[in-house]
Amino acid sequence: MNHSPHKTVLTGAACIALIVLLSGCLGPVAELYPEDVEERPIPVYVVQVGWHAGLVVESEYLSGSFPDHEEMPDAPYLKIGWGDDKYYPDPDPSFFVLMRAIFWPSRSVLHVVGMDMPASEYFSGADVVTLHISREGMDELTDFVAHYFRRDDDGQPVFHSYGRYGNSAFFKSRGRYYIPKTSNVWTARALRSAGVPITPIYAPTARNVMRQATRAAERD
Repeated sequence: MNHSPHKTVLTGAACIALIVLLSGCLGPVAELYPEDVEERPIPVYVVQVGWHAGLVVESEYLSGSFPDHEEMPDAPYLKIGWGDDKYYPDPDPSFFVLMRAIFWPSRSVLHVVGMDMPASEYFSGADVVTLHISREGMDELTDFVAHYFRRDDDGQPVFHSYGRYGNSAFFKSRGRYYIPKTSNVWTARALRSAGVPITPIYAPTARNVMRQATRAAERD
């Protein structure tokens, strides 16, 4: 039986894509995440709090694309997470709110927490993984997060409500929340935007995000 060379190429490409997916972790983006850790001087912390894995960054490294707002926390460290606009801000969500978040595409929010101490101290006992990224990677990560802030007619982020901690706030966000597009997948996508070797599609849970982040950290 004769096989078209085009079909053979497509079949080979499909096999390679499947292998990549099944491997569970994409490789680093070389131009953003160089192999030499000395070329990646900026720390980014991945922290698991309950079912959520979020990012903690040092404010001094954020680029000018990160928005300003009177309710935006001003602190040396910022923890940033994304999630459902009803479930995430609710300290005691009902079963209905949980089911809505799981099964119904819904609006989303960004949670920004200002911290005056490292994540390992602020969230005592939480699982924290430290990664190092390049300046270029940090710019890409900042742009990724900044894009998710929903803006008003003046281009300013839209405040949603006060946050879950003292110096924190929720802001209305772009994008619909639904399974499997979870808060943890969003965190993995943010890391991937900085070139980190992580596969967002395999990060629906916080534990998977932390597992992949740990593998990335061990490469250093």
